[in-house]
Amino acid sequence: MTRESRFLCWPLWPLALLSILTTVKMLEFGGAPGQFARYGRWEAGSMGELSFSLKTNISQALVLYLDDGGNCDFLELLIADGRLQLRFAIHCAEPAILHMETSVNDDHWHMVLLTRNLRETLLMVDGEMKVAEVRSKRKEMAVVSDLFVGGIPPDVRLSALTSSTVKYEPPFQGLISNLKVGEMPPSLLNSQGIQNDLEYLCTKQNPCFNGGFCSIQFGEVHCDCSHTRFKGKYCKEEGGLHAGENYKQAERCGRGLDSLLMIPDPQQTAAY
Repeated sequence: MTRESRFLCWPLWPLALLSILTTVKMLEFGGAPGQFARYGRWEAGSMGELSFSLKTNISQALVLYLDDGGNCDFLELLIADGRLQLRFAIHCAEPAILHMETSVNDDHWHMVLLTRNLRETLLMVDGEMKVAEVRSKRKEMAVVSDLFVGGIPPDVRLSALTSSTVKYEPPFQGLISNLKVGEMPPSLLNSQGIQNDLEYLCTKQNPCFNGGFCSIQFGEVHCDCSHTRFKGKYCKEEGGLHAGENYKQAERCGRGLDSLLMIPDPQQTAAY
């Protein structure tokens, strides 16, 4: 039995990913210096599973990191030469390193699974799977820090990081979605320089049709159809307010939106 077979089988990932925009939490990382997403601690000392999907076109970046507060133990997942690279250490032993063959910088979605099992860590990218083992005296990894995704917070001192190079890694640029620890999403403690899935919907994947205005209200996407001749949740249905046609006519005549305030009500004009 191979080391890979000792881990639980991971089901095939679904191919259809359009629903990811509205059904799961997604973060857009711009790649600016100082960006990060800080999650609650991943208790991966002995056993644990973490999964997510990513989409990027960059070849070098920090994806995620955790450690024991600057002593010996750490785990970092990087993009190096367009492929994922895992490095981790326990009890100051020589770090174990995994280099994956699957390219992830092709601007397509890729599914990632990390599984901790004492001295071993499994990394799976789409259908590719590899396992590495640390030759340490202690079995369990000490985890003290929070889970950092996409970058290290500027206020974290270099002396508090076990990996001396992680703070100098380029920040991640792209999308990360469906981040889960086990079967549950971790708690996002704070972040900087990123957009959530709702903001992404309005700025990059606008769901509003026919000139409807997209905004975020009470944690939901809202389409304002009042200045169009359409209605419905996404401004797709015919039969909006009559002002829509007047608005378009005003735009064509160069009068602008303010001129709509001078348009009389049709019922009032009929009374004269």
